[in-house]
This record gives sequence, C-alpha cells and structure tokens, in this order.
Amino acid sequence: MVGNSNPGFWDVHYGGSLNTTLMPSSPRFNQLVEYNPVSPTEIIGDLATTWDVNDDGTEFTFHLNEATWSDGQPVTAEDIKFSLDRITLPGAQRARTGFLRAFYEHQSAEVVDDKTVKVPLKFPAPTFMPNLASDYMKMYPKHIAEDLTQEEANQPESLIGSGPWLFGGWQKDVSYTFDRNPTYFKSGRPFFDGIIVYLIPDTARRIAALQAGQVLGTFNPFTGVNRPEDMAILEEQTDGQMRALILPDSGFEAYFLNNAKPPFDDERVRQAFYLGLDRDLGIERAVKGFGTPGTYFAPGVVESMDDLRANNSAFAEDRTAAIEQAKALLAEAGYPDGIKVKMNTRNSNPTLPAAEVASAQLRRDVGIDIEILPNDLATTYAVMRDGTHEISTVGTGIILRDPADILNQFYLQDVLRNPQNWQDDRIDELIDLQNRAIDQRVRQDHLQEIADILHTGKSHLVVYFWGSNGGALDYRIRNFHTPPTLQQVHKWDHVWFDPDREQPAESGYQP
Repeated sequence: MVGNSNPGFWDVHYGGSLNTTLMPSSPRFNQLVEYNPVSPTEIIGDLATTWDVNDDGTEFTFHLNEATWSDGQPVTAEDIKFSLDRITLPGAQRARTGFLRAFYEHQSAEVVDDKTVKVPLKFPAPTFMPNLASDYMKMYPKHIAEDLTQEEANQPESLIGSGPWLFGGWQKDVSYTFDRNPTYFKSGRPFFDGIIVYLIPDTARRIAALQAGQVLGTFNPFTGVNRPEDMAILEEQTDGQMRALILPDSGFEAYFLNNAKPPFDDERVRQAFYLGLDRDLGIERAVKGFGTPGTYFAPGVVESMDDLRANNSAFAEDRTAAIEQAKALLAEAGYPDGIKVKMNTRNSNPTLPAAEVASAQLRRDVGIDIEILPNDLATTYAVMRDGTHEISTVGTGIILRDPADILNQFYLQDVLRNPQNWQDDRIDELIDLQNRAIDQRVRQDHLQEIADILHTGKSHLVVYFWGSNGGALDYRIRNFHTPPTLQQVHKWDHVWFDPDREQPAESGYQP
C-alpha cells in the first residue's frame, strides 16, 4: 500500500491525526465496540461480545471476548477500566478521545469479574455509544501502558495491542510495516500475511506507484492529499485496475489562530481574519471547485448556507462589506497598517495550496501579511501544540458527522486542536446541554446557537472550506465498504485479495 506521511504520535489516546497517528496505530488495537466494517453505520462488538444498559440509560455493562494481548496475556476487565481511566486522566492531552470526560467520571468503572465491566455515565447520553465506537477509542493493556511516560507511549515499540496486526518496523521517509497477529481472537483474520506501507509524500510519485501496480492502493484509504479528480483520472489511465474512492465534504481546511499571543490574543484580530478570508476563492483555486464554504459543522447538518450567504458578510458573494469590517477591526485593535504573522503549514496538497491562496488574498484585501513556513505533518502538529507560531493550518477529517465530534475535537480543553485552550462560557454551557438533550429538536437549537456564536469569528478556529477526500484500491481488493467519514474502519482485518476476480463493469471501487 502507499501512504503520504511519517508517523508522529503512536499513542491513539494522545494523538489526533489520521495520517500520523490513526493509520500507523489503529491496526494494532481494538475498541470495546466498533463500526461494522461491512455495514459502517452499524455499531457491533469488538473486544465486547455483548452489552447491557440499565433502564434509565446511565450504566452500561460490557461482556468481553476471550482475547489476548500480543504478548500472550489475556484481555481483562481491568484493562478496559484502565483504558477508560487513562483516556479521561485529568489534565492529560486527548486529541479525539477527550469527549469521554463529559460522560464518564474518571475511575468510576467497576470490574465485576475478569470478563465483565460496568461503565456508569453521568447522565443518559445518546451520543455515548457512537463516540465509543470511534477508531480512536482503543483499549490498552494495563500491565504495559501504566508504566509508560507520555513520551514513551508515543514511540512505536512501547505499546502493544490485541489487534489483527503486530508492529513490524518503521524507516522514516521510507515505509512502515505490519505482520499478521497469529493469535488474533477473530478466527481466520486478517487475510494477509503482512502489509508494507510505502511513504511517498510527492503526489506525482504516489500516483505513478499506483499506475504501475507497485502497490495495491492507498492505505488511508481516503485523504485530502489524494485529489478526487486525480483518482478519477487514475482509474481511466489504468483501464479500471485502480478504482477511485471519493468521499465528499469529509474534511476541512482550517486556520488555528494562537489566541495566547499577539496579535490573535485580541478577539478583534481573530474576527478580522474570519471576515477577511475569501472562502469561495479558496475552493476555486486550491481544490478546483471540489468544496463547500467553511461552516463549523458538516455541511447541511446545522448551518444553512442560504442563511449565511444572506446574513453573514463573511460568506456573501460581494466581499466589500466583509473587507471593510475586517480593516476597521484591525484598526480598532491598534493595527491600522495591518499585521505580519508566521503560519505553520503542512507541506502537501490541499493544505499548502490553500495556504498560498489565502495568504495572498488576505495580504491584498485586508493587510494581513503571512509568512508561510511549511512542515511535514508530524512537525506541523508539534508546532501547533507548542504554540510557537501565530497561525497553524492543517486539513482535518471528522470522525463522525454528528456535531458532537466537532465540539469534542475543537472546543474542549486540553485537546490537540484547541492548543491554547480557547474557551467561551456560553459554548461550554451549550456543549453540556446538547450532550444531555434527548429530544433532537432541542439539541438542534443548542447546536444552532453554538454555530451562531462561532460565526462571530471570535474563536481560535476559522474554517476555510470543506473538501472531498480521495483514494484508490485495486479492484481485486475485496470487501472494503466506504464508511460515512474517512476516520472510520482502519484495522484492515476484513479485506482480502481475489486474484481471479472479474473486473466490475461499474466505475469506482466495488466491494
């Protein structure tokens, strides 16, 4: 298979990047429950065989499979309790798992016996199980993980799992590998002896490897660096041997403004950036029209684009009012001649082209002069976390289309994508209210109010545009079913290779 980025943080509780954390780590681990890889909207057991829920929905009892860690030790309820408590450890950075703190009180799980664990919730929560099934909610062995520092846990050799694959090795800028776990508890899986993921950041070389049949597909399998239009052309050029995978509006390009240091510690400057950004131009030039202007939630889920076009100058086709407002806010904040800032940027498509379009446009229209400093993906996240630049930008894929996923990733405290812990009292209150809402109409009202606050432009995050993610698989790879988002179904234990398959007549990848 082919990938595009070196691994960064191997600890899936800590790291939050699809390319640098989930892809290299997910195949080694299991969750309690998972999204069914052949019916990806359905939640099924993973380490759990079954589960019971009490009458008021405040306690889940999970019954475990007979599984072992890769060192031969059995997976027990103590490991599950440990993992839940590790995820919710107070003050620990949790990129995509921090949501659990809203529902589960640290150290409150009860071990009933070796194969049974009770998990109490703070309140009935309809979004608990959909989030628990996330690929990031991995279970770790207590006897290994409890003695690791965070730095040690982020190294590939430190943690072990119960999953279908064992870590084989990693050579920076070359490849990482997996070996089949011979003691995997799901009988007969996985179907390959091993996987080699060649790391090719250059788009042309990556496509050439796919064209030549040197690899069987993209390991991601969806990512923004593989443009949908390139994948469609690849299918034509290989006479249908490589099949295009395209997932629309599945991730977004966004700007993380460092609200802890000048000039973005002033909310008026953040508002000026939000107003000054021409989202339609970014879509036109950076992703060739394959995109949707930057709503805070997945397009069509909360915000109405018609309403934003009509009532928010940042989204209006006529940019005059937005530019005037942005300049006035900069002057009011003490920057009548504009500002100069440094941008920490991922050095690949579509993030770098988007940053180039945005920086030129903001310099011209508003006087925000941006120096772009490209980095590989792992370094981009490290710099963003450390807060050494005024702006960071990196494409982000959502885990779930449910709005709670956005709130969990970007607006909780001590999460990777809120590195300087921006906070708003009313948003905090609304996040809690929407978590508790059983009536979906009530929840939608809370979410709309959150969106209205975010569209004042005062937060640390400015969404540029939503884009499509692409990939490709050889048509002889069987049983990959496209999930709702690019962050799901990443254990690669359910697919196989059928050398005798007849090429399907339909275009695109067919399972």
